[in-house]
Amino acid sequence: MRGNVVQFPWRPKRLDHEESRRAAETALATNPSERAECAESLHLEDPDLLLSVAEILRSQLESAPASVRDESEFFYRFLDKPVRQIGLHDEREYFLGEFALTAATASRFLFKVAEARSWLSRAEAKFALAQNANAHWGRVSYQRLALALEAREFEEVLEVAPHWAESFVRLEMPEDALKCRFLEATAYRELGNLPLALEIYARIFAEAETLGAPRLIAQAANNLARYHADAGDTSSALSYAQRALPILQRLGSQVHLMKLRWTMGELLRREGKRAAALQAYREAQSGARDLSMRGDLAALHLVIADLLLEAGQEAQAEWEIRAALPIIDEEKMVPEGIAALSLLRESLRRRQIDKQALRDLHGYFQEK
Repeated sequence: MRGNVVQFPWRPKRLDHEESRRAAETALATNPSERAECAESLHLEDPDLLLSVAEILRSQLESAPASVRDESEFFYRFLDKPVRQIGLHDEREYFLGEFALTAATASRFLFKVAEARSWLSRAEAKFALAQNANAHWGRVSYQRLALALEAREFEEVLEVAPHWAESFVRLEMPEDALKCRFLEATAYRELGNLPLALEIYARIFAEAETLGAPRLIAQAANNLARYHADAGDTSSALSYAQRALPILQRLGSQVHLMKLRWTMGELLRREGKRAAALQAYREAQSGARDLSMRGDLAALHLVIADLLLEAGQEAQAEWEIRAALPIIDEEKMVPEGIAALSLLRESLRRRQIDKQALRDLHGYFQEK
């Protein structure tokens, strides 16, 4: 196997590529409540169809993570019980691992950490029985490292990410190697070493261009825009943002477009353009809501509240904070930010918003 392309040379041909793609699209368009009952007519046990379904779902992770999570769970449950004979060898285990890994990735995008970890454990168990296990375990390990970064376990990321980057190079998976470098650079930034983070991201950007990997080019440019903004280099930040925007639009990467609009809001705010910053934040907020990314939605409510306070609009700021708090409670999102959350709640009770607590809390979310 090279990269994420999996081939099964022992399998007799059932559907050609176009047929399997059309069949996969038909299956995904069928109501899940009716899908299992139509399994035979929909070819749900055909390996070629399942391969196309897996490819489609992976391609939609950054545009519709909530839907991808639900669809991945459906196909995992469908293949898991009752036990179905898929292909001639270990294809069932591969697909179970693939759908579990995709569900885990989508769950991570949606800020559902416990759910993501549970799906990763399932993926590991299934990939253990499949061929090319090292490559599959590497992909699972990358997601675990991403969760470690979001849990602020920076030292672990810095210890482990370079080893997996090297392993991915040896497995001839260069894009996955670069993704590990993303985690490393972000960890350095969160530990306060912004110059080193910028240096690593500049190398990532150049290597992604050499590979011709538009998704990684755009993501690297997106992060470079944010980090140059942190460094006070607005010109470089805007330059990278402008390079990321058309690529993300072409790819339909709504997750990263939302984050880029957030970055643009930060840049405009630094330039004192409050109205334009508020518009950019609102666009990012709308994107987070459409994507069901509740962690980012809560954070953007708090960021907007901070901007509104700065503009003297305390009543509107209070509304934004009160919109964020139920999300934070429902998703159990702030084990480390609990002190700031408590101070903010108390200040709301007194009808005098604690600006520092507000900034500490939304800063916690932005770091995640």
